[in-house]
Amino acid sequence: MATPAHRELARRLPVLAARAEVLAGIRSFFRERGFLEAETPARVVCPGLEPHLVALPAGADRWLITSPELHLKRLVAAGAPRVFELARCWRGDERGAQHLTEFTMLEWYRAHAGLDALVDDCAALLPAAARAAGRDPAAVPGCDLTLAPERLTVREAFERWAGIDLAACRGRDALAAAARRLEIPTADDDSWDEVFFRIFLARVEPHLGRDRMTFLSEFPASQAALARVRDDAAWPVALRFELYAAGVELANAFDELTDPEEQRRRHQADRAARRAAGREVPELDEEFLAALEAGFPPCAGIALGVDRLVALVLGLDGARATVAFPGEV
Repeated sequence: MATPAHRELARRLPVLAARAEVLAGIRSFFRERGFLEAETPARVVCPGLEPHLVALPAGADRWLITSPELHLKRLVAAGAPRVFELARCWRGDERGAQHLTEFTMLEWYRAHAGLDALVDDCAALLPAAARAAGRDPAAVPGCDLTLAPERLTVREAFERWAGIDLAACRGRDALAAAARRLEIPTADDDSWDEVFFRIFLARVEPHLGRDRMTFLSEFPASQAALARVRDDAAWPVALRFELYAAGVELANAFDELTDPEEQRRRHQADRAARRAAGREVPELDEEFLAALEAGFPPCAGIALGVDRLVALVLGLDGARATVAFPGEV
C-alpha cells in the first residue's frame, strides 16, 4: 500500500520534470554565450566566511560549500573568461518557504565585465527559464518577465517606501529613530545594519519585483561582502545588486573585489565576527588568496537561487515546493 510520502512524491513528479527542463535551459543559455561549465568541490577548507552563514561540517577539517564562489574565482584567475556552475550548496540555518538547507545555486562570472553585463544576462535568462518550463514569460504570476526591468538604488527605495534618506541616517541612533517613527521595533543592541534590515524587510522588500523584475543596487558599503566599494564621502556604497521578481530575491551580484590585501583583510574581519558570535571559524582559503595575488582580472559575478527561480516560473508557493523530497531538505 502506498504511503503518504510515496503519494506526495508521485504528486511532485510533474514539478520535477519541469525543473529538469529549466536546468537544461540554463545550460543551453550559458553554452550559447560561450561560458565554460565547471564542477567545483563540495567539501572544502573554506565554505564561505560571511558572518551570517552557518556551514555544515564534512569531516577532517572540511566543510560543505555554502557557495562555489571561491573555486569559480580561481578558475577566472587561471584564465577562464566566462564560467558558470549549477552547484549543490548547504547552509545550516536556512529554513522557511524560500529557504532550504540543501539547495541548488547557479553562479556565473564574467572577466573584464561589469554589473551591466550581469543585468543583461538576468533579463534574458529569466524569460528563457520560463520558456524552458513550457510557461509564457509574460504570464508568470506577479511578474511579467518580458517587461523592461526596473533599476533602483537602495537609497531611492528607502526614500520611496520608507520615507528615509539613508545618507542622513548614517549613525545607528538616527536610523533607529527613523525605524521607531515607522513603528518598526528595534533592539538596544542592534547594529546599524541590523536596523537597516528590519526596515528593509518591513517596508521595502515587499514592493520589489512587482509586475516586472527589479535590480536593486548600491547597497551600503558595510554590506559589500566580496564586492568593490565606491568610496563616496557623502554615501559610500557597495558595487553590487540584488535581483527581485514577484517580491522574492532571486540573485545577488558583485563587481568583484580584486585587491588581494583588501580581500585578506575582509576575510580576517569575517573570521573575527564569526568567532565573536560563537560560530564555526573555518580556515582561510589560501589557494584562493594566492590566485588573487597572481593576478585577478576585473570581474563581475552573480549567484542565483535555482529553486526560487523554478518556483517563480511555475507559479509555486516558495522554493520548498520545487524539491522532490521535501522532508530531506
